[in-house]
Amino acid sequence: MDPLFGSETRASVLEQLAITPRPQSAYRIAKTIGAQPIQVLRILKSLSEYAVHSDLGWVLKDEPLRRFLRESSARREEASRHEKDEILVGFGMKPSTSYGRLRVQ
Repeated sequence: MDPLFGSETRASVLEQLAITPRPQSAYRIAKTIGAQPIQVLRILKSLSEYAVHSDLGWVLKDEPLRRFLRESSARREEASRHEKDEILVGFGMKPSTSYGRLRVQ
């Protein structure tokens, strides 16, 4: 996804803003994606037409971008779930779908 957004960190920042429903601080985003807080803050400030800062934190305001990033994240999670289930079956264990889980654990 990084060729689309310029860098892996920038893509991760946008994705984190998209998948989290509440405002987040730059520090929390940095801790979540494994980046330096100053780097995340610089990226957030450069995204001023897509992300806004409130008293509670940063929020992604571009709804079509939010939908695109959430759908992309959901597709990756689904692929990860299938890979995990194949590994579990390979070891003779039950796949996560047999437990009725809706998300990757």
